[in-house]
Amino acid sequence: MFTNYARRRAIGALFVSMMTPPAFLRAASQERWRLYAMEDFLPYSFMAEGRFRGIDVEILDRAADALGVGLDYVPLPWRRALLAFDTSNDDALFQLTPTEERARKWLMVGPIRNTVIVPVVRADSPFTDRLRPERLYRLEDLRGRRVGVVRGFTYYEAFDRADYFIRESSIDERVSLRKLLLGRVDVAIMGRANARHVIRSLGMEKELRVLATPLFREGRYIAFHRNAIGLGRGGRLQRELDRLHADGTVAAILRRYGEGSDAG
Repeated sequence: MFTNYARRRAIGALFVSMMTPPAFLRAASQERWRLYAMEDFLPYSFMAEGRFRGIDVEILDRAADALGVGLDYVPLPWRRALLAFDTSNDDALFQLTPTEERARKWLMVGPIRNTVIVPVVRADSPFTDRLRPERLYRLEDLRGRRVGVVRGFTYYEAFDRADYFIRESSIDERVSLRKLLLGRVDVAIMGRANARHVIRSLGMEKELRVLATPLFREGRYIAFHRNAIGLGRGGRLQRELDRLHADGTVAAILRRYGEGSDAG
């Protein structure tokens, strides 16, 4: 038989349980953002053990946790991801190179991380990081060359505008590197971390070289629509990304993937 004290405690517990929503309702009511990303883009975003993982995904997950936001990732081929975001009301698209056109159209938030764009050459190529026999240090050094790029990618405004080399576009980095190995291009251009992972996955470590000297460095951003919701969410994320860079969290994530702070 309940004592008065036990009865009061039981009534109190019942009251608290009625006032506190169960976990599944709390999860359902959490603010959620829908984000488009490039699929199979090691080490930045990729599926592993049934989960979407990678450097960019982990950085955004950390920021979202701090904001109390849930993220729903939609990995797609890059050109489809661009089109899907541009023609929808979904929240964001990430891994973008900043351009003036994109900044006018979307709210560009970031950078999530920096990327280092490097040349990849065949092992027997005369290109080297030293001054002899041939240098490949500057954009102008590509003059007259056949250059492997990924279709739909924006690299860097000066690179994208340049008309003094021949672009050979491919559907992805793997195809671009296979063309390089077959001699269909002289050099392939890609992010350093991505190049290392793709070369390793293809077993081409002895056939291809990643030159150490970058052609350029650039940030990678996440875009939101320029409407009230997008501006609000983008502003909140910008403040959190700034904090993650300042306190060393982004650098720590990059190191865990075996990359430096400018690794991309």
